[in-house]
This record gives sequence, structure tokens and C-alpha cells, in this order.
Amino acid sequence: MSVRFGLGIALATFMTGAALAAPMSPEEKAVLQQQCAGDFTTFCAGLPPTDGPETQACFQKNMSKLSPGCQTAIKAYQKKS
Repeated sequence: MSVRFGLGIALATFMTGAALAAPMSPEEKAVLQQQCAGDFTTFCAGLPPTDGPETQACFQKNMSKLSPGCQTAIKAYQKKS
């Protein structure tokens, strides 16, 4: 499994769990992958990318430290939901 695929699963799990929202579209998933991949490796590198609850907690804990693009992508998805 590639890290990019795993990161997509982790971000999808994070966003679905955080917002209890409708399923993520492929476009939304792509934006989150693009905007948050660096943040995942910076703040959550020790976590397996498919570990939903731990990854979700990591992103929530570090929300104020995430890059502006990642924060914007997460907030846009949460607003839509």
C-alpha cells in the first residue's frame, strides 16, 4: 500500500469522524490529500496512515499548527457537511 493511498484513507476517516458527514467525494479527497500530506508527515509521521482514531486525534490536536491550506481544506469540508 502506498503512503499516498494510506493517507487518503486516514484523511477520509478523519474528516468523516470529525464531521459525521456524508461520504467524501473524490475531488474533496484529492484536495485534502494535496493540502494535508505534508502536515501528516510533519505532525503524525509516527502513526500508520490507515489508523483512523489515532490519525483523527493527531489532526485535531495539531489543528492550529496545520498549514493554512490544510486548515482551509478541512474547514471547507466541515462546512459543507
